[in-house]
Amino acid sequence: MSTIVGDSVASASIEVAGADAERLAGDLHGVLEKAAERGDTVGAVEVERSAEVVVAIIGLVFSGVSTAKVIWDWWRASETTDAKVTIHLDDGTRIELSGVDQKTLETALGRRVQPELTGRGE
Repeated sequence: MSTIVGDSVASASIEVAGADAERLAGDLHGVLEKAAERGDTVGAVEVERSAEVVVAIIGLVFSGVSTAKVIWDWWRASETTDAKVTIHLDDGTRIELSGVDQKTLETALGRRVQPELTGRGE
């Protein structure tokens, strides 16, 4: 895992659950690495299997709202409807991609890298 040092960063984990979780998380991992900007780090895909479900998790350090757009574009382009994708932000916020729009996702991730713009301090 490589990191490009930036000024203001936040961390998150992205959890992909479902029958196709490993492949989908691999696709998302590739997209995130390709779009990585200064300050971004994309961790390896970690897969957990149980008798009921496959869960793939990607650790992420991000430095900008552009990460939200990358995730959203991947989500919209994914041709699966049975996967559950949840983003766990470092402040405890959980974002279920199927339950938000692009603007909500951008706002939530933007708050983590620019807390002074929302009146929230670290």
